Amino acid sequence: MTRRPVLGIDLGTTYSCVASLDENQRVSVLPNQEGDLTTPSVVFFEDSGNVTVGKFAKNELRNEPGRVVSLIKRHMGEEGYTVDIDGRQRYPQQVSAIILRQVVEDALSVLGVEVPSEGPLADVVITVPAYFGAAERQATRDAGEMAGLTVLNIINEPTAAAVAYGLISAGGDRTVLVYDLGGGTFDVTIIKVSSTEIRVVATGGDHQLGGADWDERLVDLVCRKFTEQHPDSDPRTDLDAAGSVELLAEEAKKALSRRDSYSTTVIAHGQRAKIEITRAEYEEATADLIGRTLDFTRDVLGHAREKGVDSIDELLLVGGMSHSPAVKERLVREFPELPTPQLADPDQIVAKGAALFAANGIAESEGTDPLLGRGLPGGTLPRIVNVTSKGYGIAVLRDHHKDDRDLVVAWLIKPNDEIPARPKDTFRTVQDRQEAVDISVYESTTDVLSDELSDNLLLVEGTLCELPPGPAGQPLEVSFNLESDGILHVTAVAQNGKQLKLEAKISGMVPEEVKRAPLPVIQR
Repeated sequence: MTRRPVLGIDLGTTYSCVASLDENQRVSVLPNQEGDLTTPSVVFFEDSGNVTVGKFAKNELRNEPGRVVSLIKRHMGEEGYTVDIDGRQRYPQQVSAIILRQVVEDALSVLGVEVPSEGPLADVVITVPAYFGAAERQATRDAGEMAGLTVLNIINEPTAAAVAYGLISAGGDRTVLVYDLGGGTFDVTIIKVSSTEIRVVATGGDHQLGGADWDERLVDLVCRKFTEQHPDSDPRTDLDAAGSVELLAEEAKKALSRRDSYSTTVIAHGQRAKIEITRAEYEEATADLIGRTLDFTRDVLGHAREKGVDSIDELLLVGGMSHSPAVKERLVREFPELPTPQLADPDQIVAKGAALFAANGIAESEGTDPLLGRGLPGGTLPRIVNVTSKGYGIAVLRDHHKDDRDLVVAWLIKPNDEIPARPKDTFRTVQDRQEAVDISVYESTTDVLSDELSDNLLLVEGTLCELPPGPAGQPLEVSFNLESDGILHVTAVAQNGKQLKLEAKISGMVPEEVKRAPLPVIQR
């Protein structure tokens, strides 16, 4: 039986990319049906119910922007979020599944593999931002399975970049700062790389910050310049022009990474305006966005110093927005102690790392090694040691002498704790002859911890019953076990041995009937 293709997928907010190992055990990116190495993560829903994915879907912003769905990755794992097209609600997982199906079918075509009529298309590793929590990771896994894929693993984007960079760029032990500014998300991660181990030291980021925000500022700039020539006329209020201006903004952004000015003509409300944007204007309009990435970078450097990592050997730029000259200039100016930033295949390195990770996982399970001959010690990938970007804890009484409804989160796992993490702590009953205790497990929404319940995400809850009779203050041991797959196992044990076991694996975010439903026909 022929083995299914093994692929690494960078499922990006604005662009997606697929890579695999070739017959010579070299990792390469597989082009899509248009011959491009990346595919816009955009879906156009037709009146007929069929869909178009990628460049042609994106072009429909000019014609029917209300039927175009983009930036869906920003909503993965978001409770209650759906997209309304023709009165039908579509979950982020469904939209992402359509994108995954398209890019994988294109990859199979390049590999000369027929799309099977049934069963999984491929074995894949999909990447996510380092700070994605349990809900976002499970939503990504669900999307892969809905696309007909066997999801071997979900790994962090900077870890994937480090895998590819560590194997492709031979060298001794070093500490690398990965600055990953993509189309829709940003994260910064400090990683120690050696021939035997890739160890994540600290990570942070923002899933609502990326190239799309630069596009939005350019849209504002274009519309302001248009209004200067045609007062009381804004292209954004012209439905026929609005989508075109969005596409124009992305073109301007790319052009201004290479030259000092960009000129174009905008037509809206029956009026025409010739508009010029200079790089200086663009950089001034977006300076605060880069500033936000630098704030995260400072925080992560601080977390690394707390762990004894005081120096950085290499600064690796990843993600499409890293092409912007302003990014490198600001990093050099504001972090003179860091090495000169290096662009390292920023659009493709994450997919390549995922492909290496996937191939290594398959090799280990089958007792073979596709990475032999790469000049690596033992011919295998280094061991990967990750950290969690979120905190995990349980709800407890703020003060057991006061209101029994005044609950706060007691944190057992903190952001940037190493994974696997297996902490335990002892809590106590608050009433005489207490027969049961509720265990509510929470995840922080950012890497800054708050003990207020409303600031955090409830993952799972349960009740431990049949506690031994006795006065208030009876001990209860709570153990957490956070594995590298992002699934948290919780065990609560009473003094009499009674146990409650919980698994904080997010499920039910997508109704089962939606998971089982076939995807719409993808037009090619």
